[in-house]
Amino acid sequence: MAKRAQKDDDPQVTDLGRYRKQREAAARKAKPPRTPNPSSFLGANPRAGLILAAVVLLVLAIYVLPRFLH
Repeated sequence: MAKRAQKDDDPQVTDLGRYRKQREAAARKAKPPRTPNPSSFLGANPRAGLILAAVVLLVLAIYVLPRFLH
């Protein structure tokens, strides 16, 4: 029985060395960049809400806290 020719993208890889090379190449392949959600108010940064809250608290502390100390 003759072996059929295998392509590089053949899902039935029988050679372990070739399987490892394909797996490593897939791992090295660059992931597509994250695109920001256009409907999001704060953009793509997942910590943007936390940063915004910290800035608001800092501004409140600068302007409101001295009024209570007088």
